[in-house]
Amino acid sequence: MGRRRVKAAARRELTFDEEKRREFLTGFHKRKVERRKAAVEEIKKKIKDEQKKMRAERHKEYLRMLKEREDALEEADELEHMVTSQKQSVLYDHPNHTVIVTTVSELDLSGVGLLGLDSREVVDGENEEEKGPKRKESPADRKST
Repeated sequence: MGRRRVKAAARRELTFDEEKRREFLTGFHKRKVERRKAAVEEIKKKIKDEQKKMRAERHKEYLRMLKEREDALEEADELEHMVTSQKQSVLYDHPNHTVIVTTVSELDLSGVGLLGLDSREVVDGENEEEKGPKRKESPADRKST
């Protein structure tokens, strides 16, 4: 078994283009920079998409809150209508004068804070009157502080 000889015409000859070879060997840095640039662009794109999502989410939340507020206002209007519809007036005629008694509603609004009770007026179930009279500040007291 011997080695077969290949005819000279059938042999293939490889030729290198020196410019392409030089470009390949010296282009590693350039290709690395291009990959980094592409990665940075991809990250920027992802950030933009995320910001878009966040804006859309905030907008949805805003619309939801707006709807809740409109519903609450409608509910308040209904409540107001109920309160005004429960208004009763009774007229009493006396010889010297006329008395009109109007019952507005039996709703307890003190728990909602609509009656204007200040949290500083009531402390630990005691009114300020129960604590005792306060001493008025004299001008000498003001100078020392």
